[in-house]
Amino acid sequence: MENGIITPEMYALKKIICPSVESISNGMREIENYKRFQSPYVIQSIDSQVTQEKNGSKIIYIILPYYSLGSLQDSINRRLLEGTFISEAECVRIMLGVTRGLLCLHDPASRQDNITPRVNVDAVSMTYSDETAMLLEDTPLEMDVLSSGSAGSIAYAHRDITPSNILYSSEGLPVIADLGSCSQADIRIGSRNQLSELQEWVNDNCTLPYTAPELLNLKLNQILSCKVDIWSMGCTFYTLMFGISPFEREEQIHGASITYAINTGKYSFPRNSRFSEALLNVIKKCIQVDPIQRPTTSQLLNLLQDLDS
Repeated sequence: MENGIITPEMYALKKIICPSVESISNGMREIENYKRFQSPYVIQSIDSQVTQEKNGSKIIYIILPYYSLGSLQDSINRRLLEGTFISEAECVRIMLGVTRGLLCLHDPASRQDNITPRVNVDAVSMTYSDETAMLLEDTPLEMDVLSSGSAGSIAYAHRDITPSNILYSSEGLPVIADLGSCSQADIRIGSRNQLSELQEWVNDNCTLPYTAPELLNLKLNQILSCKVDIWSMGCTFYTLMFGISPFEREEQIHGASITYAINTGKYSFPRNSRFSEALLNVIKKCIQVDPIQRPTTSQLLNLLQDLDS
């Protein structure tokens, strides 16, 4: 309401066409994700509905907030066009917000428990048969929407943190969006079939310049942890500061392929950077080829809070 006049609110409608059992399960998991993470730094849905088409396929509709201020990528593009620069203080403020949102995904202790997702399902039954459950056993990511474990005790990874997937709320807070790629963390690749399907999933769902090297070099018995998001955060923060992702810049300067640069961790900072060595060191800690060498989300939050003090 403005000056006593009721103004209509705008919303975003996401439509997901689900022709297969796996796509239905992915869509249902995404619905749960929008209700699972109660944080001002993580997007939450307003409502959702599942309908069935005459051909037997299902369509999932998700109503989401409309963020009129756009994305982090939009603000980066504007600064490039205007020839303006972001201050270190503003960088740290944004980084802190995104990290707080990511902590809600990664750390079960940081989120509210007992949040029951509301899914508005029409007359169509959304129960799954034993046969359907068996079909999902070897899907690349565990379909946690079907699991019996408590969602409040599970760590989740986003797996596609990019400047385009961080939106600005009306208060100017950075909000992690697009939870379609988000699923349980600490996935073990237990079969060649799962390995092949996960490789295909990465190609379809992850944005290459921000993708962690372990996602590009999948192996049997490998465990994919939350640290994939820390790598993506480092690349996103780099882009926020310099207007281009580290490995796209490496490709432009030296002609190396992005994939090679990611796998070897080969990148550099522009000379005469306006940013402090302490902030650059935070980026360096995140963009480590070995995930064990990367900080946890809590450690990253502490590093940024030290810079903000």
